[in-house]
Formats: sequence, structure tokens, C-alpha cells
Amino acid sequence: MKKLVTGMLVLTALMGCVLVVFSASQAETLVSRSYLSGIFWSDLRATVKQEVDRDTSAFYTEAAAQAEQVRGSSGSFAAQTGVSGDMVTGSVGSGLIWTSGNGVVRSGTLVDATVGSEVAVGGALSVGHRYLAGTDVALMVASGAAQWMAEGKWSTAAGDPTRLPFTDVDQNAWYHDDVVYVYRNGLFNGESPTAFEPGNKMQRCMMTTVLHRLAGKPAVSYSSMFRDIPNGQWYTEGTIWAGSLGVVTGVEAGRFDPFSNVTRQEIAVILYRYAGQMGYDTSVTAALSGFGDVGSVASWGNQAMSWAVGAGILNGSDGLLQPNGDATRAEVAAMLHRFASWSERQ
Repeated sequence: MKKLVTGMLVLTALMGCVLVVFSASQAETLVSRSYLSGIFWSDLRATVKQEVDRDTSAFYTEAAAQAEQVRGSSGSFAAQTGVSGDMVTGSVGSGLIWTSGNGVVRSGTLVDATVGSEVAVGGALSVGHRYLAGTDVALMVASGAAQWMAEGKWSTAAGDPTRLPFTDVDQNAWYHDDVVYVYRNGLFNGESPTAFEPGNKMQRCMMTTVLHRLAGKPAVSYSSMFRDIPNGQWYTEGTIWAGSLGVVTGVEAGRFDPFSNVTRQEIAVILYRYAGQMGYDTSVTAALSGFGDVGSVASWGNQAMSWAVGAGILNGSDGLLQPNGDATRAEVAAMLHRFASWSERQ
């Protein structure tokens, strides 16, 4: 079918060129320009449309017949669920409606019947859309949990617990296991269903949101303690919760500055305060004098940095602490993973 459509488009383009040629040498033409641009052009477009409609109709009739055959043997839509990493496979002609969570196409041809286009391998499914398997397909649940309504032959198998849906987290990357931890435990989401963006900077409001999730998302009553944290935003609960506990403070009276990048030193302070609120023993310390940039550690961050190094949560890089360096998503994932391991030993 694709070859037919391509051929028709080429023919149409060539006829457009013919119009130009005839226009340029109208005195020598045997056919009038008005005929070419009027009746002939209209007839050509009608012929192309008929040919395309005929072949696409046959294609979708065949797909519909396959779907009806599968549906007849298995009944109507049935609710199914999966968790992160699960592989969902379906046979040709089977359909589903994705109802919640994230899903990614891993192989095969899946047609989004809602918008009338194919979902590329690696592409994400949209909540509320109806899909039809044009061939045998494999999908992967790319969020903590997902739900869908299935018709036809679908099966779900538990996936590799270390497998990630992100194409930008290499298996051999130093932060791979850290990303697995924060993703599997629902602390981090990807920037998209297939991209984690490990090198992106971590913002202050992202940090409070992640920490709120680590604490089990305790209930929060809105407070106007920060004038730049309005009610109803994705980062509101986490920031108000962290501010109420004293885990974070504003950059100045009444302002939190949610979208500024958070530094490695600030993360150490936040985790140190959080550990204290959770009743963990934060007495472990380590000398910072061995790091070449110890003089860059602020007085307000010295104690927390000493604890973070002593607890193995913060490591230096090439003999430097880089306390004022903006933390990346990969670095924060690593620090949270190490913090979780440390807290389990308390």
C-alpha cells in the first residue's frame, strides 16, 4: 500500500511539473492551460483518491476481520494491570484502550486508532486512546503501575527488575543502578516515558517533591508560607511539607525560589535535616580537610557535608567536593540511593 501511495504522489508531482512546462510555452501547446489546471487536474486528483481509498479500505477491512476473529474467541474488553518493567504482548488484530500510567512500544506495529497513525517503536502510549495490533506487538509498562482494557489475545509477563524504559541510561553507566532504585521506588519519573535525562540539573522544587515521596507522601495542608509556592502545583505538597518540617528554608523572607538549581551542598543539608527529623543517628562525620576545595564549603553547610561524607552519601570527584556545583538528576539519584542504604542500617 505504501508503494501505491508513493507512486500516486510522484505522479501528482510530475503532473504539477507538466503544468509549469505548458504554462511556459503556451503558444506551442496542443492542450489549453485552463483544461490542464481545471478538468484534467480535478479528474487526476479524483482518480488518485479512489485508488488510495480502495487499497486502504482493503487494508483496514483485513485488520478489522482479524480483530473480529480474535474478539469472537475471547469476548469483550477486559481490565488488565501491570507494574513497571512488565512486558505486555499481543497478537495481530488484538486491541486495547490504555487507561492509566505509561506504556512504551518495544516491537511490532501498533496503530493508534484514535488519531489514525502508527506508534513508532520507542513511542509512548496515550491515556484514553484505542490501539490495534497491526502485527504481533510487545509493550512495556514504563511507570510504577498501569492499567488498560484489552480485547483479543494479550498476555503480561514480569519484566527484568533492572530493566529501564529509558533510552538514555546505559547499562554500564555509573548511575544505572541508582536510576533503577529511584525509578522502581517511585521517587523519580522520567522527563518523558523514554528519557530520564540524567545530566539535567535538579531544581529545588524537584528535590522537595522527591523527598516527600521518599517519606511516603504524608498528608499536607496547604500553607502560604512561601509566596512563590501557589496551591495546586505538582511541587506544592512536597515543598510545603518540607518547609513545615524545617527540612528546607526559603532563600529570603517568604520566598522559596522553586526553579533554581539545587547544589550538592544544599542537598547534603536537606538530607541531614531530614535524617534528624526521622530520628536517625547523624553523629557519624568525616574530616573534609583532604579535599582541595574544602574552603568552598559554607559555614552553614559544614556539619551536613561532614556527615554526608562520613555516611558515604557524598563522594568527592578527583579530590574535590564541588559543594557549589549544581547537582544533576543522576547525582541526586545516587545520593538518595546511598541515603536509603545508610538509613536501613540505622
